[in-house]
Amino acid sequence: MKHIIILLILSFLSCFSFAQNVDRYMKYHDKGRMLILEGKYDQAIHYLDTAIQIMPYYPSIFQDRGYAYMQVKNYQKAILDFNHVLDKKPYLTEVLLQRGMAYYHLNQLEQAENDLQEFVHSTPVKSLEAMHYLDNIQHEKALAQAQESARIDQLHYQIENERIRRARHREDVIWNTVVPLAFWTTLFLTW
Repeated sequence: MKHIIILLILSFLSCFSFAQNVDRYMKYHDKGRMLILEGKYDQAIHYLDTAIQIMPYYPSIFQDRGYAYMQVKNYQKAILDFNHVLDKKPYLTEVLLQRGMAYYHLNQLEQAENDLQEFVHSTPVKSLEAMHYLDNIQHEKALAQAQESARIDQLHYQIENERIRRARHREDVIWNTVVPLAFWTTLFLTW
């Protein structure tokens, strides 16, 4: 009986301490969101970091921090936060859009296109932002392909010029060494 009472008291105290953590986490999370709305992203990241230290179980904090990282152009950290959110809640399609945009800004076009395509296919309403990024990806891929084609043409041109230069060198060797040698040998033998 004594053990049951102690167990009940300990469970009550643990619930009370957990409730305090929830209140503390909410205070930092809400403050971080307010700072994001005010455009103070660096300060928001600080508050969201604190909220994550207190309560690392809620993916929404990571999503908010990822958004703040995107605004300060720290796309690598934003992707890490978005990956964490998608691991916990893969059905959050708006996170796919955000991660796709982050990949785009890091010039990781294949990953960006995959995320954005998945986002477009999973939402009934077409996002103009996603379509804009997908169009940019297609243009950049076409540009890269054209540049690669031009680089290959330039390489073929250089190889052909080198082949012609070597052929001319061989002809110079023949005309400047072999022909005079043959002439003088013939002259010497006929004398």
